[in-house]
Amino acid sequence: MINKQRVYAALEGNAVDRCPVTSLYNFLYQQDHFSELTGLPQWWLQQWLIESPEAHVNVYAAMQAAAPFELLQPQHSAPSRAWRGRQEFVERDGHPCRHDQETGEWVRLDQVTDSGHASDYHANETRNVFTRADIDARVIVTPAAAQIADGANDYLDTVVRRFGHEEFILSGGVIGTLYSCHWHVGLTNLFSLLIEEPALIAYLCERLLEQNLETIRRLAAAGGDAIYIDDATATSDMISPAMYKRFCQPYVTAMVNEIHRLGHKAILIYFGGVMDRLEPIAATGADGLLYEASMKGYVNDTAEIAYRIGDRMTLFSNIDPVVVLQDGTDADLEAEIRRQVEAGRAARGFIISTASPITPATPLARVQRFLSLAKQLGVGT
Repeated sequence: MINKQRVYAALEGNAVDRCPVTSLYNFLYQQDHFSELTGLPQWWLQQWLIESPEAHVNVYAAMQAAAPFELLQPQHSAPSRAWRGRQEFVERDGHPCRHDQETGEWVRLDQVTDSGHASDYHANETRNVFTRADIDARVIVTPAAAQIADGANDYLDTVVRRFGHEEFILSGGVIGTLYSCHWHVGLTNLFSLLIEEPALIAYLCERLLEQNLETIRRLAAAGGDAIYIDDATATSDMISPAMYKRFCQPYVTAMVNEIHRLGHKAILIYFGGVMDRLEPIAATGADGLLYEASMKGYVNDTAEIAYRIGDRMTLFSNIDPVVVLQDGTDADLEAEIRRQVEAGRAARGFIISTASPITPATPLARVQRFLSLAKQLGVGT
């Protein structure tokens, strides 16, 4: 079987020669390990993320050859063509810099983040909306056609054209509406507002759903095979099952339905505990489910998940990317892959994957070992 056939078969519950192998969010892995995967300076990542689609896909091909994941996740959103066109990369005061030739902005590119990731992220803690009118003014829905005209699909299009005949393309995805609320009300505020102002949060989720649907349409327009929904903060360590059913399930279901209408597979990602909300997750109708490794007081057990809902969804394994992949021995990794594959036999289909993204401290040789072992051990499922 070619990779595309293998992944489709796994997601549809059909026979496979072996389990597909990937690590979801491998686009983040490629950013964090850009230099290791390409041999180029790490700061060249910034140039790669805004250069011509042809040059971009050539570098992407080199990274994919070094770490051949079997659900390809390209950089799914390019900056606008107009913005890209006015950037230049030059040395200034002995440092590589990006220079905006229109605004005069200079950005130094060789600075190292505190986390070791290619870029750092900080949640918003400022409340910016208090009424429905505030939401209407702040949440601007950009039609898919306008996003495409601006150049958002330029890189995705080139990857689909180059790889899409034989490889399964996970074209990109959207973040769940609940978590996306935090950009407008603040992350800490959000959880109290679920109780204090539930109608306002529900309205905000509805508006954010409209934008997510347009992004889904934009991603689907590139071709490819699947779109993910990362339903962040919708897990047992964050909200109750009742809150999940009210503030998450209806919006996820609407997104899954739109993904299916557009002829794509829908994959759900939950970086947290899911055991107490498996039924409503399965009821969304999504094709695949990835869940976090057991940590922070919750347990996500693949065998039990396969027993309870595995006949309705294809499961991704939840191999711990720190304890097992980054810090474990080869024997640890092999044992965990075997355990997960055996547990996954009860599921409709099974894909071997890390639970959450591969860490910056995990060397390429270790990732290659994971891919090799998983391909060997995933036979006969």
